[in-house]
Amino acid sequence: MKKINFKTLIVTSLACLLPILIGLVYYNQLPDQVAIHFDINNNPDNYFSKAAFVFGMPIIMMLIQVFCCFMSDLTDKNKEANKKAMSVFKWIIPMITIVLYIVTILYALGKALDIRVIVMFILGTMFIVMGNYTPKTKGMLHFGTKKITDEELERKVNRICGYMFIINGLMFILSTIFNPIVSIVVVGIVIVEAIVLAIYTWSKLK
Repeated sequence: MKKINFKTLIVTSLACLLPILIGLVYYNQLPDQVAIHFDINNNPDNYFSKAAFVFGMPIIMMLIQVFCCFMSDLTDKNKEANKKAMSVFKWIIPMITIVLYIVTILYALGKALDIRVIVMFILGTMFIVMGNYTPKTKGMLHFGTKKITDEELERKVNRICGYMFIINGLMFILSTIFNPIVSIVVVGIVIVEAIVLAIYTWSKLK
């Protein structure tokens, strides 16, 4: 257990729970059913009860955060080299939780928001941040249960991932100024890129 960074784990987990305070402030003003998912045309298509949203969503995100922190700390064999990158990565889930929670409450209170635009901006920003730090990580690249031990291959794949993250992030953001179908196309492109990179990495590992 000495490998676990409990300070970061506790702080980021509490950050995931912080939005509950906002939910309590507006609890009586929220509808009984809160929209938590939207289609590409900004129409809600899935709901949570008010209590489930206010308390349940932050708790679920906190549990995901705890799991991710444990897994990253236990599998990272180059903590010093990856210290800065991991500090950034570990704040992604808490920040997404806070932003989406606030956006969901504003929508539930009747504010006119384009959820697609907000989500694409969040994804775009997240990808750009990850793209800046991925090439600087070491020993964190896995393919299934197999870890890449070839340092030159790892550097190459990390570099490719970095460029892909940044380019995809920009595409996510730029797609918001076009028809919603463009955002769907961008998501499709990102999925294809991931599959191609996985096949490339697998071929090199073999």
